[in-house]
Amino acid sequence: MTLTVRLDAATEAALERYCVERGVTKSVVVHESLAVYLVNRGGMSPTSDAAGRGASATSENYKAFDAAGLIGAGELGGVSATKPVVRQRVVQALTQRRAQRGGA
Repeated sequence: MTLTVRLDAATEAALERYCVERGVTKSVVVHESLAVYLVNRGGMSPTSDAAGRGASATSENYKAFDAAGLIGAGELGGVSATKPVVRQRVVQALTQRRAQRGGA
């Protein structure tokens, strides 16, 4: 399921910092936060899969995106990682790799 949530600028910035510091995606944070909220409100069993997931392990996808320089708005000059910004960063990373390998 896809869910769109509108955040104020301060909350978005805090979420981005939190994710970068802990090496998790925004989806993981929202998923876990919602699961905890629902458990505390009685809307979900604490033994369900969603409530029991932990963010202790950094996903391989996150590691790969981080290595490519695509994680963290701070590294993008304070610009949110929109599709055009990410596309531009991928092209830059590939161009740099080709240059380092001696390709044109």
